[in-house]
Amino acid sequence: LAWHFQYTPNDSWDYDEVGVHMLYDTVIGGQNRKVVAHFGRNGFFYSLDRTNGKFIKGAQYVNDLNWTKGLDPESGKPVEYNPKLDVQVYNPIARALRGDPEKRTCPTWHGGIAHQPTAYNPVKHIAYGVGIEGCFSQNGAAYAFLSPNGGLDPKNSEKRTYNSDLYYGSITAFDTNNHKVIAKAVTDIEVRSGATDTAGGVLFTALQDGWVVAYNDDTLEELWRFNVGTPLKGAPVTYAIGAKQYLAVQAGGRHLHPVKFDKYQDASYLFVFALN
Repeated sequence: LAWHFQYTPNDSWDYDEVGVHMLYDTVIGGQNRKVVAHFGRNGFFYSLDRTNGKFIKGAQYVNDLNWTKGLDPESGKPVEYNPKLDVQVYNPIARALRGDPEKRTCPTWHGGIAHQPTAYNPVKHIAYGVGIEGCFSQNGAAYAFLSPNGGLDPKNSEKRTYNSDLYYGSITAFDTNNHKVIAKAVTDIEVRSGATDTAGGVLFTALQDGWVVAYNDDTLEELWRFNVGTPLKGAPVTYAIGAKQYLAVQAGGRHLHPVKFDKYQDASYLFVFALN
C-alpha cells in the first residue's frame, strides 16, 4: 500500500466513496499538480496529490450540507474530527448516535454523487458530475442484548427509521483550477446516469423519467432533450463512424425516488441519435 486517504472517518450516513476517481494534471494555487480528484458522496469535491495521497484542496459542491462545518485545510478531514475519539461527533444536530431520535442530515445518504460516472474536460479544466441533492433523517436505533455476554435481541431492539426530503437531481460543473462550482442545473427526479462531455462544448446525461438531455458545458444551459418513454440509468456514450458522430443511451433500470414516477415501466432498448 503506497498511501490512503479516508474521507469521512467513522461515517454513519452511508457516505462510502465508491464513485469514480479522476486522474489529471492541472494547476492549483499556481502550481502544476498531478491530481486524483473525486466528487464525494459526503458533498465535498476533493483534490489529492496522486503521487503521495496528500490533501490539496476541498470544496462543497452540493446545495445543502450540514453534517460538518467544513474541511480542515491541511488534513482534509472534517474540522470536528478528533483522532482520540472512538466515535466521532461532528455536527451534533446531524449526527444520530446510538439511541438518539431522528436527526436531519444533508446531503442525502444517496449522494451527492455516488456511483454515477463523472467527466473531465482537460482543455477547460472543468469536472462534471450528476447525482442527487437533498437531505434525509434517521434515528440512532438502540440495541438490546440477549445477555451480558452479548448477542443482539432483535425483538427488543429499536427499529431503524429514515426518510428523505428535498429530494431532486443535479448536474454540477466544477472549476478544478479555482476549486469552485461554476454552474449547476437541477432536475425534478434523481440522476443515476452519468456525465458525458464532448470537445464540441456539449454535455450529455440521461434522467430516470426518460429524458436524454444536452447542456452547454460552460453554463449548463439546456440545449436539447428527447424522451424515450422508459427510465434511463446508464450513462450516454458518443462515438463516430467515419465523419458521422452518434450518441447512444442504454435504457432500463428502476428509479428509487420520488414515488410520483413509480408507474414508469422498464424497457430494454438501445437508443442511438445522430449528431448533425
